[in-house]
Amino acid sequence: MKTTARKSYQTEGKQRLIGFFEAHPDCQFTVEELCQRLHGSGDRGKSSLYRRLTELCRADAVRMFRSEELRCNVYQYVGSACDCREHFHAKCLQCGRIEHLACGDSSEFAKHLLQDHGFQIDCGQSVLYGVCAACKEERKGQKT
Repeated sequence: MKTTARKSYQTEGKQRLIGFFEAHPDCQFTVEELCQRLHGSGDRGKSSLYRRLTELCRADAVRMFRSEELRCNVYQYVGSACDCREHFHAKCLQCGRIEHLACGDSSEFAKHLLQDHGFQIDCGQSVLYGVCAACKEERKGQKT
């Protein structure tokens, strides 16, 4: 029996989704938010959107994160050049921006956790929460 690899089609909907993600690389979106932004409705096209997101996650172009504050999954574009499995991410609690912490310290800290604490961490799924430099500066400017 001959098996063939599944073809990846570039449909208009998939191109719109990728274009939207590329325009917002530092943001995470729920499926409802994506439906709203792409279709003008929180429900329209939801099933096809789930299929596209699954395909993009398998291709490592989009990452799925669990948002405990929203109690659902959120999706973020990572593109083909980013290896999100090798570093932590920082999320600003004020503006929601996501920053890739690809400086090498993530893997060092992960090694420390494993060697000294016996805890193996998935860097790509790790999100640190705090306030980004821009929001901190904005807050500092408001106090004066």
